[in-house]
Amino acid sequence: MDRTALEDGARKILLTNLRQGVADWNGQEYSFVCPSLTGYPFQWFWDSCFHAIALLHLDQDQAKAELRTLMSGALPNGFMPHIIFWEMEKQPDFLNRNIVGQAGDPHYSSTMQPPIIAYAVERVHRATGDKAFRDAALPVLVNFYRWLRNTRDPDNDGLIAVIQPEEAGTDCSPKYDEALGLTELSNQGFIAALRKIYEAYEPLRGDDQTILAADLFHFEDVLVNSIYALGMRSLARLLAEYGDSAGAEEFNREAGRTRDALLTKCWDEETGAFFDLSGVAEEPVRVVTISSLMPLILDDLPRPYVERLVNDWVTSPDHFWTPYPLPSVPASDSKFRPGNSGGFIWRGPSWVNTNWFLSHALRGHGYPELADEIVAKSHECIEKSGFREYYHPYTAEGLGARDFGWSTLILDM
Repeated sequence: MDRTALEDGARKILLTNLRQGVADWNGQEYSFVCPSLTGYPFQWFWDSCFHAIALLHLDQDQAKAELRTLMSGALPNGFMPHIIFWEMEKQPDFLNRNIVGQAGDPHYSSTMQPPIIAYAVERVHRATGDKAFRDAALPVLVNFYRWLRNTRDPDNDGLIAVIQPEEAGTDCSPKYDEALGLTELSNQGFIAALRKIYEAYEPLRGDDQTILAADLFHFEDVLVNSIYALGMRSLARLLAEYGDSAGAEEFNREAGRTRDALLTKCWDEETGAFFDLSGVAEEPVRVVTISSLMPLILDDLPRPYVERLVNDWVTSPDHFWTPYPLPSVPASDSKFRPGNSGGFIWRGPSWVNTNWFLSHALRGHGYPELADEIVAKSHECIEKSGFREYYHPYTAEGLGARDFGWSTLILDM
């Protein structure tokens, strides 16, 4: 499949999954790509950011519309929801599976997702040179990243916390098993464990600080915090370009604090990888997953950490260097499940979005051949199986949802 065929395939999916109209609940125009018409009919936060980046290679106006629509869901307090239900009638039973209503409004989820939006806005602004787009985005972005700091970092250590697994985007990852009290390792077991958390949260929804203090699921997640730091660096550059040197200094300082906290609190020297922290007590979760590699996306990650991650984990055939890398869990883990997960996801298959993050990261750290190999293998997965949600790390078999939007990130790899 050459570049033209790849672009044609991506364009078909992104345009087929495009939702446009006027919401009957707030009279607002929307224009966004849903992740997949089967099962994902709404606007998802980090998916939309990925779609906008892919769209830069196909339709830059739609890339801007995607992010404008996403940012229009920001609440006055700065919060930006994980899901916006623009077309409520599409799947009303979806509400039974996601606790909604950050501000008592059923059209927004009460949860967040990895905060990559400032990076996405920066990429779109750099590609289009649209200063009006940048200027309209800046107040939304500043409010959101300040909301994260003020609401999701109660101990003020530079690391923000998630309150349920879906907020980290890596839903059923084995690193959450202990915190969830997961005994039945299946999608049904996961949903049952989540339901207990949802029920306990029900009277607390809308008060994230009380939820975090309740310590039911309080995770300082390495993937989330790596993306948080990446986003704040983007925001700092956008603010500097706009002429707000104080704002730029604020977010550069905060990004540095987050990087330092990842190094001092999450790095495990013996293992040579980063671990998430669970609970108010910040117990290291000694499970290596794709998240353990994610600080590589920080261009100021000190060289010794880069080399340990690359040499001990990324390039090891025992761990992440499978025939179609990089699996979401290393092959050495007893809970590694490379095949069809039946919804019990992020326990083995390879994903294009994490490959996108890490191929760019490795290129930036001086490993172009390694990055090229990850890109070539990701391309091969799409050639063999189409744009799927995730792929078997040994066979490239496509798994999960079909015609999945964020796999079009291959265009940016």
